[in-house]
Amino acid sequence: MQQPSASAIRERQNWLIHQLYVKQDYKQCLELIEQQLAECNGLAEYPIYIKALIKRQSGEIQESLQLFQAATCLNPHNVANLKQVGRSLYLLGKHKAAIEVYEEALRIGHDDWELWHNKGLCYMYLKQYDKAIECF
Repeated sequence: MQQPSASAIRERQNWLIHQLYVKQDYKQCLELIEQQLAECNGLAEYPIYIKALIKRQSGEIQESLQLFQAATCLNPHNVANLKQVGRSLYLLGKHKAAIEVYEEALRIGHDDWELWHNKGLCYMYLKQYDKAIECF
């Protein structure tokens, strides 16, 4: 019998993590995430991503930023991860850094209205209204 691949092991609980997250059963979701991360030495992008969402929803913005950055390290070309890094930077008031992340996401991804919108919000907070208007 063939052993499951490392990728299959990392992803086998993603469906349940997603289901628990959608049901807002964050306690059980985080327990499963920690179990999954322990099994794969922390190298599981989706559980890290969901853990970061939960942390941000509970007001732990700095921790969510670190987790989204970890997910981005695992998959640097995933625009969804970059969007969330930018969003956490924005929420922390680090608007220049958020703009850089949104620009990187636009370089590697497709033309996404959400990236432009969030970039425009950052320019507004920096009082660079002409650049903000270009983004909107």
